[in-house]
Amino acid sequence: MITTIARDIATNGGRVFYTGGYVRDYLLLGEAANGKDIDLEVFGLDKAKLISVLSTYGQPIEVGKSFPIIKISHHPEWDFTLPETPEVSYQEACARRDFTINAMMMDVLTGEILDFFDGQEDLKNKLIRHTTDQVFVDDPLRAYRAAQLAARFGFSIDAATLELMKQNNLDNIKPERILEELRKLLLLAPQPSLGLSYMQETGILERRHPMLFRLLGCEQSPLNHPEGDVWQHTLQVVDICASLKNQSQDPEVLMFAALLHDLGKPATTFTRNGKITAYGHDLEGEKLARIFLNQLNASKNLIAGVEKLVREHMHPVLLYKSREQVSDKAIRKLVNRVNVRELLLLAEADFKGRGKERDFEPVQEWLMDRISRLGLDPEQGITPSVQGRDLIALGLKPGTDFRKILDQCFEMQLEGKSRQEILDQVKESLS
Repeated sequence: MITTIARDIATNGGRVFYTGGYVRDYLLLGEAANGKDIDLEVFGLDKAKLISVLSTYGQPIEVGKSFPIIKISHHPEWDFTLPETPEVSYQEACARRDFTINAMMMDVLTGEILDFFDGQEDLKNKLIRHTTDQVFVDDPLRAYRAAQLAARFGFSIDAATLELMKQNNLDNIKPERILEELRKLLLLAPQPSLGLSYMQETGILERRHPMLFRLLGCEQSPLNHPEGDVWQHTLQVVDICASLKNQSQDPEVLMFAALLHDLGKPATTFTRNGKITAYGHDLEGEKLARIFLNQLNASKNLIAGVEKLVREHMHPVLLYKSREQVSDKAIRKLVNRVNVRELLLLAEADFKGRGKERDFEPVQEWLMDRISRLGLDPEQGITPSVQGRDLIALGLKPGTDFRKILDQCFEMQLEGKSRQEILDQVKESLS
């Protein structure tokens, strides 16, 4: 239908181009690789005329302030924009885009590609390069985008672009915009570490993410972590999680947990008797991960999911190491606290992210076997077998001790007692 709309616009004296990521991905990956979101720029018509033409195909909806975007109700994934003024040339329109690989336009009807900044050459050379020296002044968030795109496509960032990124003022970027770029980096890049390393190199970590910056130079035990400091470990963990995220029910939670899982180490790392330790870094990390995501205005669901995985990320391996002494109650408590399948994905990445081959399968098989033997679902918490209505049936009235008694009942359930055994014990305590 876009072609039909383009013909209609052409009949009215206009011209429509695919722009931005659509053209980049078309040239890089082929047309079939493009997603549904399509950016289109219309030349030769004013806004009133464009809206009139688009109204034939659905209800036009105008969004945005600085650069108004017109959508069609039946196809909200299509974004139609106009130049700032009718006098803007094709080259000037391309110049306001961020990077050369995003600054090409392709005529919808003819397929002609307008490339004023050698974007096709940069695609061939796998290079992220700015269009003009004003790129980061116009929108400082583009520094994050450069790192994100480099990681997504396995590209390098041009040396001159890196210098501009280092000088970029990051103070006034809205937190939620940063969160969105980090989300794209973690979810779309095969190796997020490439983008994170550029964030380190250009000072983005130091200036906007001090919690992550403190991971640099934070020592670890060479015996357990031959890969180096906590930052190097984190880079390896996010890359391994990126290869596992398709197994996750919530890849966003998993990937942010991978990035933040060791935030607690700088505050808890000490050398004791010649041994480097970080006792309690999981609990400290849970707190810091919550602060980190709150500062980016993340959703409550994302924060809750991440802090839970960060808190629990060491438990599968710790339980396995002491497997001969681990009680059924400990397994039940773990299942009740966290989705164990999700936890195992993070634990596997944490276990393997050490710069050497390590086999996580024995840990996973042992834990899943213990859970299976107890008849538990690793992805679901444990439903209390004794409810408030059961206590009322025994003659108890809801009051200050009601919750305490229910908690005691659940504790007995975790110990393996049946519902009837628990009720009998409550009856006995009442007699």
